[in-house]
Amino acid sequence: MGFNILMVSQRLGHEKVETTWQTYAHLYPDKEKMLAAQLDTVKVQGITANLTIEDQLAEFMAQFQSHLKEQPALIDINSEEIIRWDPEKREKATVTAAEFEQEAQLDEGIEAGLASAEIFQTGYLELCGIVYFLASRGLPAKFL
Repeated sequence: MGFNILMVSQRLGHEKVETTWQTYAHLYPDKEKMLAAQLDTVKVQGITANLTIEDQLAEFMAQFQSHLKEQPALIDINSEEIIRWDPEKREKATVTAAEFEQEAQLDEGIEAGLASAEIFQTGYLELCGIVYFLASRGLPAKFL
């Protein structure tokens, strides 16, 4: 949404910015690459000499934030095959991303976006004894 990490960290009540990064950085895997590319451009082309340092930085940050707005806020798992595994009954079924998000919200009260981010990061999510996992990563051994 264009806010800096310090503001987000303070709003969430984290004592350290590192806590916020460690918790949410996986949601923005391409942002570091975008920042590095823009810094490389500045290195090659230079920064306009007739602007103050503050103006140059403000212009740079405006360009960076416009790139952020073009990126999706959350991970899109719609292209992933999600498997629902019931270890007790030893039954498995394929579910859609929408079904997975709805079940996460109903069973555990987890916001759909956070459930998607969690399963994308770890490859699985356990809800009420049922394990949901990305077919591309397989079922974690501890649930076999």
